[in-house]
Amino acid sequence: MRAIMRHLSIILLALAFTNVFAHGSDKHTNLGDRATELKEEGKSRDIHPSLAEIRKMHPEFLKHKRDKTLRQGVRTKRNSLKACVNCHSSSKDGEHIPVNAPDQFCSTCHEKVGTSLDCFSCHRTTPKEDL
Repeated sequence: MRAIMRHLSIILLALAFTNVFAHGSDKHTNLGDRATELKEEGKSRDIHPSLAEIRKMHPEFLKHKRDKTLRQGVRTKRNSLKACVNCHSSSKDGEHIPVNAPDQFCSTCHEKVGTSLDCFSCHRTTPKEDL
């Protein structure tokens, strides 16, 4: 029984460390069209003060925003999921590619850490055409 517990502890520790370091570099395969422009202009820090914090804490931030939006009715353009999609979506031949499509912004990180991406079962994956 002790051996099993020891093995489980090692596995849990390994999973915890790999999850923490999964987003260690500033490189991302597909930031999205607008996000890439902002990064190249040096303005990405205006949107995300700490990229490391966003990477590590974004599920908690999204849950917090969800709670404020649904339970308290707080709706701001800057902090909406629409703003994330508008900035992090890419386009090809004039057509928007969904952020959760393979090799796109949301899907690449979620695949790396082995988590489901269920936000978009309700929310839009591409910006509205009038943006």
